[in-house]
Amino acid sequence: MSEERIGDKFLRKLYEKTVNNGIESIDRDEIGKEIGIIDVQMDNLVDELTSDGYIKKIGRTKIYLTDDGRKRTEI
Repeated sequence: MSEERIGDKFLRKLYEKTVNNGIESIDRDEIGKEIGIIDVQMDNLVDELTSDGYIKKIGRTKIYLTDDGRKRTEI
């Protein structure tokens, strides 16, 4: 499975769990657990999506979608 595909799956699940439920942020590990990625993959993926401007971190594990992340997910 490619990193882009994993990233898109992660963003879709994050959108589903937050935007669709009226929640601003969520623990990244909850998303990772649901899509089947482990700690090292999670660290790399979250760093990549943060660098790309699709998500922002709050503390160590809380994350939320940026406007660009929402737009990418809604396409």
